[in-house]
Amino acid sequence: MPNTPPDYCPDCGGPLEAVDPPAVQRCGDCGEYEFFNPIPTARLAVLDSGGRSPPGSAAKPQDGEGVLLVNVDASDRDLWGTPGGMVEAGEDPDEAGARELQEETTLTVDPDDLALFDARTFAKFGDVQKTYLCYAADYADVSGTPEADDEVVDVRFWTAEELASADGHRLLTSWPEAYSDLEWWIDEGRAALDAR
Repeated sequence: MPNTPPDYCPDCGGPLEAVDPPAVQRCGDCGEYEFFNPIPTARLAVLDSGGRSPPGSAAKPQDGEGVLLVNVDASDRDLWGTPGGMVEAGEDPDEAGARELQEETTLTVDPDDLALFDARTFAKFGDVQKTYLCYAADYADVSGTPEADDEVVDVRFWTAEELASADGHRLLTSWPEAYSDLEWWIDEGRAALDAR
């Protein structure tokens, strides 16, 4: 089901009138209120301060703080983002973050090892509203070796310098401005982990 503002009352089919757009509308026929709420979404910044090598690679370990990023779009292999997805019914956001990390990268983490460091609501695709709950995890608290699973086409750690100097590679930019800055993910995520 798409998450867009309703046009008609789901109870009687009558026209909706704006009360507090876009969040609250009221049916002109039956008087029922309809609410348009954002989709809760958990994102994870898995941070590692060095010593990583790409999976299956003989390359030397990378230096500097890195963030695990996934590429979810086979048509644009240069577009990267943090692992995450929608919170399911009956699921706490930190549990959703841990589940999404496993689904996208095969890595496992205990939700108790996650540190919340940002929460905000914004329009992601036109009228679609999302609430992002951003968590940090230290790679030392994560089990497994990162591998692209069914939902992603690639997964790897990036430092801010590597991503900035990689030809054409970039973070998803349809999010709030801060989210398109890998340094922001590193600084805010590390500060939350250090504050635990």
